[in-house]
Amino acid sequence: MNAQNAINAGLFVQFVYNNWNTQSQSTNLDGRTVVTSAGLPVIPGKTFTVLKTIYANDLATDINPQRPLIEGYKTIGIVAQNTADANDVFVAVRGTEGIWEWLQDAKFLPRPFPKVSGSGLTEDGFTDMYFSFSLTPNPSNTFMSDVAALLPPKAAVTVTGHSLGAALATLLALDMSVNTKVSVGLYTLASPRVGDLVFHNLFNHVVPNAYRVANRLDIVTQTPPPLLYFHVGDDTELTPSGTMKFDILCEHHLTSYFNMLATIINQQDVYPIDAACLNH
Repeated sequence: MNAQNAINAGLFVQFVYNNWNTQSQSTNLDGRTVVTSAGLPVIPGKTFTVLKTIYANDLATDINPQRPLIEGYKTIGIVAQNTADANDVFVAVRGTEGIWEWLQDAKFLPRPFPKVSGSGLTEDGFTDMYFSFSLTPNPSNTFMSDVAALLPPKAAVTVTGHSLGAALATLLALDMSVNTKVSVGLYTLASPRVGDLVFHNLFNHVVPNAYRVANRLDIVTQTPPPLLYFHVGDDTELTPSGTMKFDILCEHHLTSYFNMLATIINQQDVYPIDAACLNH
C-alpha cells in the first residue's frame, strides 16, 4: 500500500465532506474543481473536476427507521475526472453520522447482493443504502450503467471512501468491476466489514488492487462482528501517536487517518491532527 496514494484518495472524500451542504442536503457538485481544504489540487500537478454528483438515501436504523423518507436524497459522493487525462477517474464516497446509530442498534442482518451473482451475503443496512445510489437526487435503477456511460472504456477508476462511505465504496467497486469494462482499484479508510466469507473471497479475486487502511483503535473497523463478516483487500493497520487524544470520534476522524498515514512517509507535519483531537 502506497501511503501517499491512500492520502490522495482520502482527499477526494474530504472534498465531499467539505462541500456537501447539510442544510440543502442534496448539494449539486457537478463541474466543481476538486481541491483540498487549503484550496490546492488534491494531487499536485493534476486538476480533477466533478463529472457527476452521487446521491443516496441515508442509512436507516432501528432508532430512526424513517430517516431516508424524512430527509430524502443526500449528496453522498462524486465521480471526478482528470481534465488532462480522461481515463484517470476517482469515485469518492463520504461517511455519514448515521454510522453511530448503526453501531448502537444494528442487528447486522445478512442479505444477498444481487448486483453480482454468487457474491454471498452483505450487511443489510449498507446494501440497502447502496441500492439507493443515483446520479440525480431521485430514485434510479440504473446507477452503474449511468456511471459507465460517463467514462471512457479504458478508464482506470480509483474508488475510495471513509467510514460508512468505505463500506459503500466496497460494494460499488465490486459492482463496477463486474458490470463495466473499466479498470477498478479501491482505497478504504476506517471501513467496517461488509460481507461474508463468500463475498470476501469473490471480492479479493475480482478486485485485486484493493487497499484497506484501519486504525487499530477505531471501533468502526471492528464491526460487524467477525465469523459472520470479513474484511476485504490488502490490510494496513495504523497506530495513533501519543499526540492524538484517545477518543472514539478522534480515532475515527478522517484527518486522524491522514496524520497516521503521513507518519509512514515522514509527512505528518503536512497532515496535522485536528486541534480538537490533540492530546494536551
